[in-house]
Amino acid sequence: MLLLTTLLTSCGKDFLEVAPKGSLIASKTFEYENMLYTSQSIGFDIPLLVLGDDVSTLSTYFNATNLRFQRLFRWEADVYEQEQSASELQDPIKNIYLYNKIINEVMSSEEGSMAYKRSIQAEAIASRAYFNMMLVNYYGKPYNPETAATDLGIPLITIADVTQNNFTRATVKEVYESIIADLKSSIPDMPINVPHRLRMCRAAAELTLAKIYWFMADYKSALEWIKTAKEHLPTSFEVGLYDFNQTYTNPNWSVGSGFNNIQDVMVRISISQWILNGNEILLAPWVNELYKPNDMRLKSFTNVPYQGTGTFPVTGMKRRKGPTGAQVAHGVTMPDVTLMQAECEARLDLTDEARTTLVNFRKMRMPEADAVVNAVSKDDLIRFVIEERVREFALYGHRWLDMRRLSNDPLFKNTTYTHITYDGQNGAIMESHTLDPLRLTLRLPRGVIDANPGMPNNP
Repeated sequence: MLLLTTLLTSCGKDFLEVAPKGSLIASKTFEYENMLYTSQSIGFDIPLLVLGDDVSTLSTYFNATNLRFQRLFRWEADVYEQEQSASELQDPIKNIYLYNKIINEVMSSEEGSMAYKRSIQAEAIASRAYFNMMLVNYYGKPYNPETAATDLGIPLITIADVTQNNFTRATVKEVYESIIADLKSSIPDMPINVPHRLRMCRAAAELTLAKIYWFMADYKSALEWIKTAKEHLPTSFEVGLYDFNQTYTNPNWSVGSGFNNIQDVMVRISISQWILNGNEILLAPWVNELYKPNDMRLKSFTNVPYQGTGTFPVTGMKRRKGPTGAQVAHGVTMPDVTLMQAECEARLDLTDEARTTLVNFRKMRMPEADAVVNAVSKDDLIRFVIEERVREFALYGHRWLDMRRLSNDPLFKNTTYTHITYDGQNGAIMESHTLDPLRLTLRLPRGVIDANPGMPNNP
């Protein structure tokens, strides 16, 4: 582990400046398997947490933040100085390096059966696909079938070569096709049960495939893979939804955090100083209005500043105080899967099924009497699901991914998104920023472009 940590924190001057110097030395199959436990980070203080319009801020705290935070909040084109690196880029690429090493070497490793080796290789292939999905949702345009063949995506890296220095950005279509191919080729060899949530089990791979189809607005395929995955949920650890009516007590959270949360099928986390112990990221007032008074998820928020006195000067403005501490979970989670399923059902005119899925989910978040879903029409149900996603994932970064994918949706593509900075003393609006659709796609950091002549950046 010490050797692995040392190697992975060394950086070279090539793509994203994160390829480890030297080479990892492994010979036995179990040593390649152990590498899979070191690849769960999706970055520190990831941009997703700031970019969604579920976020607002107060001048008192905003003015004390670093330029990266301020530029992200303003949806500026360039976020980083030339010498700065981006952990949301570094960590996935480090992980992809590990996966490529496993993919290309494990079949010739010592000891272990061929079936065991194939399962480790399959897990690495599916895990690479997951991180490519993350990266293309930062640096590629939202998937649009009419333009995906020409929209620039990310380089597809398939070898663990520290000397590689000539990278070409694949198109968004090519990236999505590569992700789908990786997942479909790996799923048959993946075990249903794995030792830990850190690992990619078969259901997690199938649900990642469902999500990539969901990003593509192929709701039929997404729903099919969700249903398939639910038949393969692991039994080696508990998986399900918490009933917040029973477990979401405050201040003694009885909802597991980090690696012990039963709602996580596969853990991929970001450690963030902005969550729980900071005041930079605050709930936008319009989001607070979406909750019913008895919604247990409101217990996650407070209008009292961290290490402060009094309350925030804007009605409905709150900070998140739990339950998962500084660990922001993405990965594959059952709340995300359930709401994906409800949206797919609504979009496929399965309105009764969608309503049932939603009601059953909401019963786990509030008293049953409040869990009713009054939306009747297909479009109203879709809108309800999107609002439910805001309620469920507020200030956790999911909203930004929804804003991206809905930008090509006829129901939502004309939506205007804003970020508001309020006066820290009297709550008056000081600045309002409107999202330029170009900024739905992040630009690569300046240092990356400078280190890779000929690689085009996003507009």
